[in-house]
Amino acid sequence: MDIPLWKVIAFLFTTGVVLFALWRGGPPERAVAVLLFIGTRITPLIPDRRWIDVQTAMMLIDIAAFLILAGLALWVDRWWVMWTAGLQGLAVVVHLAFWAQQKVISLVYITALNMLGYAVFVTLLTGTVAHMQRQRRLSAGVGAGGPATSA
Repeated sequence: MDIPLWKVIAFLFTTGVVLFALWRGGPPERAVAVLLFIGTRITPLIPDRRWIDVQTAMMLIDIAAFLILAGLALWVDRWWVMWTAGLQGLAVVVHLAFWAQQKVISLVYITALNMLGYAVFVTLLTGTVAHMQRQRRLSAGVGAGGPATSA
């Protein structure tokens, strides 16, 4: 079985980001990592890969992921989750736009969804790095005595 190089790179990138977030992230980073991992593992199992019409099952997965991310963005204190939810919402809009006007070339449809998918993983990576930096600053402030606060 000959696997295209782009699939190998995509798998390594997404799996690497998920593992990094699970290893070094806080609860929000881990929750999004699990959500994205499940989404990326379910998507290849969807039977219709012709891309000549709306990918209904994929659209429903993207809608569910958007709703979960939007809810999480309203609940947690992480700025990057709002970006992740926004990009996921844009993926939903791409599905709906293709559904409304199917004269759009299917290559545009699949490319837009793929690019948005990678952008979502980049926001998770960025959020995990920001969490690590926040943890480092907090531990440095506590360990070094930090600045005294007046009451």
